Amino acid sequence: MQLGSLILTVLDPFKIIRKYLLKPLAVTGIAYAEEYKRRTNAGVQSTKSILLKLIAAVLVGFSIVWASIFMYAYFYYTYMPTVSHVKDVYLNYRDCLSEQKCLGYPSDTVVLTKKQQFLMVGQAYKVTLYLEMPESVQNDNTGMFTVCATMQSRSSAEFSVKSCRLSMVHFKSGLLKMMTTVMLAPFYILGYREEKQTVAIDLFTHFEDSQAHPVTSVDVAILSRDIQFYSAQLHITANFSGLRYVMFNWPIVSAAIGILTNLFFIVIICVLSWYHWDDTEWLVEIKDRYHQMLKSTPIRAGGLQGLTEPVLALPKEELQEKPEEIEEVSSFKDDLGLAT
Repeated sequence: MQLGSLILTVLDPFKIIRKYLLKPLAVTGIAYAEEYKRRTNAGVQSTKSILLKLIAAVLVGFSIVWASIFMYAYFYYTYMPTVSHVKDVYLNYRDCLSEQKCLGYPSDTVVLTKKQQFLMVGQAYKVTLYLEMPESVQNDNTGMFTVCATMQSRSSAEFSVKSCRLSMVHFKSGLLKMMTTVMLAPFYILGYREEKQTVAIDLFTHFEDSQAHPVTSVDVAILSRDIQFYSAQLHITANFSGLRYVMFNWPIVSAAIGILTNLFFIVIICVLSWYHWDDTEWLVEIKDRYHQMLKSTPIRAGGLQGLTEPVLALPKEELQEKPEEIEEVSSFKDDLGLAT
């Protein structure tokens, strides 16, 4: 350092270079360095704030979207009933020993539920009995037969609903049967096909359950003793209409509309809540009221000692009406150094 100062003194005895060249350059360089450091720190802080705001916005948006999806899913599974109920029907001949007018028709009682309501109230249902019948000579000779179904309630038999329908095996001519048998003979021999057909009998086309007397069982009977069948199944299918029809047949479109609607209302609620909490005028009002309450309270006796005795002797109304005089006395006491 001494050598450098000696060289500068020899080269510049009047300090012209140091004063007008080196010092301005040093000052300018330090100023630029400080400005760069300040801008860098400000940029880092702004980047952190932007990242935090972005993360918060992503989390809020993610929560809102999932809330909308959850609300629509809950509405869908609450509003939409089960589309179809399938129950096996085990038809059998009734015991006619104890009944005088028993004709011995194949019948069965299908239990739907024991405790809770099985069908949704206000929803129309279609009740269909599917009979798997062989294409036998006896079924062809039997011709038409009657199938009856009774929707029964556990509470009372008076509220049961009965329906009867006629049906028969689908007709096929002798030539058609021969051609079908010849063409499908390999499949018949190997056991992949059988000479049978499924007959669908619509027992109820628009059945609605009752809230007071819900259906708990279905009594099915075939009024023919010569009928032949392999198996029977009872299908209870919901007959949708209106909004349920749209939601069932166009699930993707209805889901998109429902989720977007929920998202719209949730966003509106969030925005209104944000503006309510962001508005600090109510906090300012509470602060002003607090200061007014502090000014209106009387001063304690130990606060002003001897000088406050005349003031404390005043009525409460005068103390509240003249807060400026109390403040002047307090400031005067502080100036004298007598305040506690």
